[in-house]
Amino acid sequence: MKAHQFFWIVPALLAPAIGWSACQQDVVLYGQVSAVERQHSLWRIQQKNPYRADNMLRDAALNYAGSCQPAADLTVDFSLYGLFWSGWRPTGAFEQDDSHARFLADKLALTYAASDQLRLELGKLKAQGGLFYLKSPAALMNNYYAGFRSSRIYYPGVQPAYTASYWGGGITHDNEVRSLSLSVSPALSREGPYYQSSGNWRDAARSNSDERYLLSWSGREVADHTPTLNLMGGSNKSVAVADSYQFAPQWQFNAEAAWHWQQQWRHLDAQLADRLQGYSFPDQLYSREEQRNTELALGVQYTTDQFSQFGVEYYFQSAGYSVAEWRKQTDLIRFLNQRSGNAALDRLFDDYKFLMAGEINNTTNRGQLLGKHYLSTFNSILMADESVIQPYAIFNLGDYSTLVGVNYSKPVAAFDKKLAIYCGVYSAQGKQNSEFGLFGDTIGSWLGFKYQF
Repeated sequence: MKAHQFFWIVPALLAPAIGWSACQQDVVLYGQVSAVERQHSLWRIQQKNPYRADNMLRDAALNYAGSCQPAADLTVDFSLYGLFWSGWRPTGAFEQDDSHARFLADKLALTYAASDQLRLELGKLKAQGGLFYLKSPAALMNNYYAGFRSSRIYYPGVQPAYTASYWGGGITHDNEVRSLSLSVSPALSREGPYYQSSGNWRDAARSNSDERYLLSWSGREVADHTPTLNLMGGSNKSVAVADSYQFAPQWQFNAEAAWHWQQQWRHLDAQLADRLQGYSFPDQLYSREEQRNTELALGVQYTTDQFSQFGVEYYFQSAGYSVAEWRKQTDLIRFLNQRSGNAALDRLFDDYKFLMAGEINNTTNRGQLLGKHYLSTFNSILMADESVIQPYAIFNLGDYSTLVGVNYSKPVAAFDKKLAIYCGVYSAQGKQNSEFGLFGDTIGSWLGFKYQF
């Protein structure tokens, strides 16, 4: 029996003994219609744009979540998703998925409280997040995106579920002044084929492709400061520090930094790219090197008396592509767009473009950015009628490409606020050789509902 199969069986065996009376359950239904329009991108597959210029998509999701307590010191927490999508028109070559339905186990955890301060967890767990909306260097246990390639539910509360949780365990000691925890995520699988979207990989390939041990300490001894130290061992070795400083009642300054002993994501190998352009055909184009790199994030956040939030963040990574390195990648795409007149060679060139697009897609699917310097803003504006407006913007300061969007949600009083409607729009703009413009300037919009039974 494989380890991740064992994690499934433990809660299943406990379920009959728990009894529904000891459980709290929530069932939430999401329905959504979205539209997307793309301009021509740098890529060509069989001399065609690999994305459909415009399409409409239909999505639905059902979330079943709850908590059961079979004993005073034992708790079972779960959050399960069923996802479904369909398109009005066939998708492009880069958007195709293996299926139109998917099951996600966002959390399935067995927690034992050994004392008021000590607890142990086992099962499918969510990785601890950081202080930042865009990218948190101190969040060292990053997993891959688990949703569909062409579509997703845009309701903000669903977004964390699309990042795969990991199979593993942990022990935490927490008191009034400090918290110390050890999380273990064993290697259960290798990463999936890089030319495929991570959403089409096996669950264990998305969540447990590396052996990881995360030791985390957080202190509250110093007034207005919450410092954190994270140490990562196993397949990847990293150290990260963070601090959240409440320098005024409504103002908060956040800072995080991380040092890694290996590249965190696969980069285009310049030597392999040169070989391909010399018509020597390597079996891969991307690799991870034993190369130290650093990350830094700085941000400030303001919260109003009405609990609206406004924030600005800066992010830097030394491992991001330089201007010359990024140009090498886009020049290779242009080289592969050539038509030789030889059908076999042209198909091979298209295969290499699928490989490149898959690698770039899966890098972002693990929450990584591709450049070096970014500026972002995020806001959450609470209105008098309890509706919420959430605009955001991300700027790549190297190539000046942008990703901006806004979501609006409102509970419906006529349904006792069990029903909420939401809508929004986003835009990814930039030159064809830029990060946010590489797959074509894009405008998307959505309209949906959330209903809690």
